[in-house]
Parts: sequence; structure tokens; C-alpha cells
Amino acid sequence: MENDNLEIPSLKSHQAWHVEYSHPAPRCLPIIYLSNRVLAISCFDIPPSVNQQTATPWHTTDQTTPMPCPGTGQLSEKELSAALVNGDWTAFDIQTIRMMIRMFDTDRNGTINFEEFCGLWSFLASWRTLFDRFDIDRSGNISLQEFTDALIAFRYRLSPHFVSLLFRTYDKRNEGVMSFDLFVQSCISLKRMTDVFKKYDDDRDGYITLSFEDFLSEILKQLR
Repeated sequence: MENDNLEIPSLKSHQAWHVEYSHPAPRCLPIIYLSNRVLAISCFDIPPSVNQQTATPWHTTDQTTPMPCPGTGQLSEKELSAALVNGDWTAFDIQTIRMMIRMFDTDRNGTINFEEFCGLWSFLASWRTLFDRFDIDRSGNISLQEFTDALIAFRYRLSPHFVSLLFRTYDKRNEGVMSFDLFVQSCISLKRMTDVFKKYDDDRDGYITLSFEDFLSEILKQLR
């Protein structure tokens, strides 16, 4: 694998379906599969034959079941959680779901509408490309070594001890590997923490002086 420097997918590029992308747009939108009347979108099961211009995230293989049409309907946290799954069909971690809603709920009503979902799906598709790049053994998960390689490619220079700590923090299933949703969650969280640090590191020397209240304020912002 080439060790080129990579950029973490940016939120701004995926907030609306009509915007230009900093990464290639996904080849298609997902088909939502209906199993026991529960929607599930596998981020690893995107049929390449689906036309991006005609397919919608509200499409279902069961044509007899009424579904929201483009431009109507809302997905709550619970519904989005039931919809998004990993390649092994395990559900997304609830913190990843909440992170996606905070990032893409542009009208701040606590739900995801059709346009917001299109941006969210494009964002996840960009992450899927990066995930596949670092999943060297094609296991469908990211190991500690693969995670280390990813952070290096993202231009992070972190000690092995900290990388291991970060990995264990987001290995929430204690399996020694990181699923797609947790890989996304960990990288976005690291990017946010980095952005906070850069805001106070005026001389870019890697050290900052921060009052206790400023520190607490930044922590609270990350919890929103």
C-alpha cells in the first residue's frame, strides 16, 4: 500500500447533495433492504449497477411496503440506527449515529431528512473508500497496525502508546479490531480534538497554555 498523505473527508463537502465534493461522489446511492420490516443499509453492500441519478436512499426491494419518497419523511435517531449497519450487519455504535445526526442535521430538528441523508451517505461513502484502503487483509475490520498506518497517512505523528490508547478506546466491542463505524468515529473525534488544539497553538510549536474554563468549554462543545 502506498503511504500517500490523505485528507480526512470534510463535512462541508457533503452537507448538501448539490455541492461539489472534495472526494469523488459515490457511484450510487444505497438500496435499503427490508428484513422483518426493519430497514438496513450495509455500507459494504452497494450494488455497482444502481444508477446514482435514479436510485434514492428511500428505495426498497419490497415494492409492496410504503416508504418515504424523496423530499419527504424524516429519520429519527432510532430509525437511522436501525438503518445503518457495518459489513457484517452489526449495528452502528450509537455514538456514531449521534455524531452523524449532529453533523448532517442542518435544520437542527433532531432528525435526518432526504437531502441531509444524501449528504450523510456521500460522506460515509468517502470513508468507505479510505476504510477499504487500510483494511489490507480484507477482514472487514481495522487492526491496530492498519489503524496506525491510517493515522500516518492522515499526517498524524503520534506515539505508539497513544495510538494504542486511542485504538483501545474505540474498540468498544473489545475484539482487538475496529469496525467501520468505530473507525469513522475515532478519526472524526481525533480531527475535532486536533482542530481545538490548533486554535490555541498560535505559534504551531505543539504546546498550548489553556485556562481551566477554556478547557472545560472546549470539552462541552465536543459533547453537543
